[in-house]
Amino acid sequence: MPLCHYTKMKKLLSILLLLIIALIIWFCLTKQAAQKSPTPEQTKEATPPPGANSAVAISNTPAIQIAPQQTNIIESTTPLTNALTATNLEQWKAAIKGLKPLAGFKFQQHWLVEQPGRTNGIPIVLSIGNKTIQYSAVLISILAKNGTGDNIMEVEMQTRNMNIDETRELGLQLCNLLQIDPKGFLAWCDQVGNRWMDQPLFGDGDGHHYSFHLLQTFNNEKPWSINFMIIPNP
Repeated sequence: MPLCHYTKMKKLLSILLLLIIALIIWFCLTKQAAQKSPTPEQTKEATPPPGANSAVAISNTPAIQIAPQQTNIIESTTPLTNALTATNLEQWKAAIKGLKPLAGFKFQQHWLVEQPGRTNGIPIVLSIGNKTIQYSAVLISILAKNGTGDNIMEVEMQTRNMNIDETRELGLQLCNLLQIDPKGFLAWCDQVGNRWMDQPLFGDGDGHHYSFHLLQTFNNEKPWSINFMIIPNP
C-alpha cells in the first residue's frame, strides 16, 4: 500500500473515532437532561389527601353566613292569671306566642309549642284556693274541641330537664298544691336519684282534673322532667 494512501486512511479513521466519541458524549448528556426534567405528572399540583392542609384551604375561603332557621319560640304575651281556669283555646292562644295548630280532626284540634333546646320556659301560674306556684313550661300541648266557648279538652305542660334536687323541689310544690301526700313522691326521689336508666317513674293527682308525672330525659346530669296535665271537664 502506498504511504500516501495509508496516511489518508489513518486520518479518516481518526476523524471517524472522534465522531463516534462525540456522538456517545452527546447521547449521554441528552439522557441525563431527560432524567432531570419533570414529567407531566410531576408538574401537576399534588392533591392533598383528605384532611391534609385543610386549615389552609379553609382560611382562604370566604365564610358562609347561614341564616338561622325560624322556629316557634315559646313566649308569654298576655300572661294567664291562672292556667287552671283557662278553659278556652282563645285564652291560651292570646297568652302563648308561637302556639300553632299541629293537626285537625272532625271533633278536635291539637295545638303545640316547644322551646328549642327545652330551656328557659315561660312561667305559668297554677293556683288552687290560696295556694299558688310558678310552673315553668318548655312544651305546651293543647287538645281542644272544634267550636266556640269552653272547648279545652286537655292541656299538658312539660318542664325543662332537671336534676333530682330540682325535681324534688317542684314536685313537693305540686303535691302541696294538689293536696297529695308527698311520702310516695319523696320515696321515689330517694330511690332513683339521678339514675334514670331502668328506674320506675312516678305519677299522682286527683285522677280527674289535675295530675303530674315524671318523664325521663335520657340526660345523665338532668334526667327528669315533670309533665303537668289539666283536664277541665273530665
